[in-house]
Amino acid sequence: MIEMLNELVNNRTVLMAGIWYAQPITFLLLVLFFIKSSRDERGRAIIGRASVIAIIVFIVIVNFFAKISDSIPINYDTVAFCVQWIYDIVVTVEVVAILIYRKIQ
Repeated sequence: MIEMLNELVNNRTVLMAGIWYAQPITFLLLVLFFIKSSRDERGRAIIGRASVIAIIVFIVIVNFFAKISDSIPINYDTVAFCVQWIYDIVVTVEVVAILIYRKIQ
């Protein structure tokens, strides 16, 4: 398991995929933050709830990275991969949570 994870975090192709994935998902998050319906009370409550979920996911993923960091060699590619994919996952969770909460209300 650790060997497979080590190969994954040192794969430049997966790192580049994460970099290209971050651009549209970040743009989508910014659009969701600044559309008119996000500026009223209901919109701010939705963004607040989604942000709480995203922070919880961030804490879990960072603690997972800290736990496995003693099992894999740390270099530039590993750190870049982990930071990029932590960002991608947290932003994706935020966007999905906002969209789900908007659909519910």
